[in-house]
Amino acid sequence: MNARGRMSMAQPSDAQLGFRPSSAPPLNPGVSQWVSPPILAHYRQTAASAGSAGTGTPAVPAVPPSSGRRGARGMGGPSMSGDVVANLDAVPGTPAGMVAAMNGGVPPIATVYFPGDSTSLPARARAQVRDAVAAFQAGGGAGSVKVVGHASSRTANMPVERHLEVIFQKSQARANAVAQALIKAGVPADRVQIEAVGDSQPVYYESMPKGEDGNRRAEIFVQG
Repeated sequence: MNARGRMSMAQPSDAQLGFRPSSAPPLNPGVSQWVSPPILAHYRQTAASAGSAGTGTPAVPAVPPSSGRRGARGMGGPSMSGDVVANLDAVPGTPAGMVAAMNGGVPPIATVYFPGDSTSLPARARAQVRDAVAAFQAGGGAGSVKVVGHASSRTANMPVERHLEVIFQKSQARANAVAQALIKAGVPADRVQIEAVGDSQPVYYESMPKGEDGNRRAEIFVQG
């Protein structure tokens, strides 16, 4: 028997491993009226991938943190272009160069994590907010500060439409919490932009609680 034959015998199929096609239900068309396109696209993509024959993959352990368009909503000032940057180094096999490239070459000045699925600004984030304000002021205050809120994909058992609404609301609340802190710390309200993307931009696998915590975050970008 040649080497290729031995390899095929050594690798059981997805069916033998117990992986099954996704049973995710189709979305109600009405959900698109209040859920942002990135969140809808993420749901459809993951459901389709899981449902494709032979594409099932096992859960991957989470990587601990290291240190969707109705979702876009400004508190004032001009609209800011560019996709949101994500700490893709946390996902094995992702090219590091994509981290900055996803936001037009601009990395976040800070990433605030919200433990325990909270939407309230944690005390330890105050220093990150001060650093972001200092970076904004160092540019003469002529730029803008963008806050992007994120959520994990975990919720209690509920209808799909309600699930999407909940994760969107949590990501929006996190962006709002950071934005309010930035304004109180000295950034003019008309220079602050917020965006909520739900769970459409995960940077950690959620097979373990640490991964969920890493995706419950808000990223701060200073653009000038």
